[in-house]
Amino acid sequence: MHTTLPRPRLLAGLLAATVGVGATGWMLTRHDETPVNVAGSTTVAAPIHTPVVSPLGVTAGRVAWDRSLTLVVTDGVLKEVTALGPDGQLVDGQLSGTGWSSTSDLLPASTYRLVATVLDQAGASRAVVVNTRTSFAAKTLHARLSPGDGKVVGVGQPVIATLDRAVTDGADRTAVVSRLTVTSTPAVAGAWRWMSPTELHYRGPAYWARGTRITATADLTRLKLSDGTWGEGTRATSYSIGAALIATVDVNAKTMTVVRDGKVLRVLKVSTGRDEFPTKGGPHLVLEKVKLKTMDSATIGIPRKSPGGYYLKVPNSVRISYSGEFVHSAPGTVRQQGVANVSHGCVNLSPADAAWFFDLAKRGDVVDVKNAKAKPRLSDPGMADWNVPFSRWAN
Repeated sequence: MHTTLPRPRLLAGLLAATVGVGATGWMLTRHDETPVNVAGSTTVAAPIHTPVVSPLGVTAGRVAWDRSLTLVVTDGVLKEVTALGPDGQLVDGQLSGTGWSSTSDLLPASTYRLVATVLDQAGASRAVVVNTRTSFAAKTLHARLSPGDGKVVGVGQPVIATLDRAVTDGADRTAVVSRLTVTSTPAVAGAWRWMSPTELHYRGPAYWARGTRITATADLTRLKLSDGTWGEGTRATSYSIGAALIATVDVNAKTMTVVRDGKVLRVLKVSTGRDEFPTKGGPHLVLEKVKLKTMDSATIGIPRKSPGGYYLKVPNSVRISYSGEFVHSAPGTVRQQGVANVSHGCVNLSPADAAWFFDLAKRGDVVDVKNAKAKPRLSDPGMADWNVPFSRWAN
């Protein structure tokens, strides 16, 4: 019986094949991509996966700002990484056998763009872009500037920077001051002084001249303090100096001479602090005006029901310290005004004189107390600004 052999397919398969390397040696791959070895058995080729580049330590979509930013790759090999910070500046880093880690300090609450060059499993080069955000700082520092924008203040008013977190370290304080700027027209060479861990004042060697324009800026952006606190935000204010109002209180003469721009307006009779509660000496500043002020002796350590105690509603009160000193209306001491000092440390005026001074005074005006038995309290912002010589002002 005659037998017909099937048409040979091996030659056609060989002509249509490409050559590759299999797990057991060189492989031939058919058009249907089924690998075969020379002996004819099939071997499945491992698929080529797309490399995945990702940052380590992501929590709630962010990486820790106070640690190195680390990239790792799966199904590929990192060859190069270019990292840019939020300001477009390059972030230093280095490659290792397992990935890439930053060596520059990171900023909190910022976005970083990383462009990685990766070799895939087939040796092909790919560019992978990764955008990642850093976590928020646990401790932040902000500044507020005073006087407010557009205000008109007195010749004694310092620039005030108030912080929302205490700064005590010497180097940190220097760093904070470096972020505070003051310019004035006409120019004045002034300096900052730390009044407390949260407050700084700026002044020159003498009272400001009337008409001076002052601009202050606090830029704490990217300021890093030694305890891990980060500064945030920029603040600015611009204001002007008004009429030069200086009221000189003479404790011995029991008078207050009010001068504006060098001209005497009035000489008023006053009563200052009695011996037990003397009015403190030196220049004070007008801090605020209260049309009807509640005055409570308990706030300065005198029980209300004691012989020297009081609880009163006092009209036309001009605060000149945070130690309880005011220039205010005192109808009960009108007979002593100009004659005897009987107050609890305030400057007493008649109702008419107090109303006049209340309307005239503005924040930053000077009330200078002469011939006082008590020294100024330098921890009190109402007294400290002009009772420290400028040669010792900066600290």
